Amino acid sequence: MKHRAAYSLFFIASLLIAEPLTQEQMIQKGTEVSTTLVQKLGSELKTQMQAGGPIAALHFCSQNALSLTDQVAKESGTSIKRVSIQNRNPVNAATSEEKAVLNQWQKMLKNSKTLPPYELTKLSNGHTVYYKPIIINAETCLKCHGDIAGDSSLGKAIKETYPEDRATGYKMGDLRGMVVVTF
Repeated sequence: MKHRAAYSLFFIASLLIAEPLTQEQMIQKGTEVSTTLVQKLGSELKTQMQAGGPIAALHFCSQNALSLTDQVAKESGTSIKRVSIQNRNPVNAATSEEKAVLNQWQKMLKNSKTLPPYELTKLSNGHTVYYKPIIINAETCLKCHGDIAGDSSLGKAIKETYPEDRATGYKMGDLRGMVVVTF
């Protein structure tokens, strides 16, 4: 326990002493960290999907996605999360600031505009946030996030695992949510 407290104090002190990142460095770091998270989650979900289908992928997500996200955050020295307006897990619900960005992107897509690969924003609390859109770009995504019959075995498993699920009904090219990296 002493070691954990000492490490925490060292980590906080190093953050206070560290040179602030430039805008370019934040963009680079945000891109690297968000790409790492999406690739790790995607790779694991692909493995689970091949091994046991959508239900295995669903169970993997419910049991491991948050801890995998925390692992990427720890390894990168950032705060990172995945959020959505139509979240599956209430932990991944977008804040009002995040909803504003997602709604803006939704309007862009509706007007046949291309989304930016990222957005860098300075919040009122002084933190800078890197947002990366998550787009449904693979058929495998639709296995759990597309049109799922409520009475199917997958539909029942989703309802049992995530009683407040709002993350179905997506089509190819839809905005699923975003990765948020906070500096």
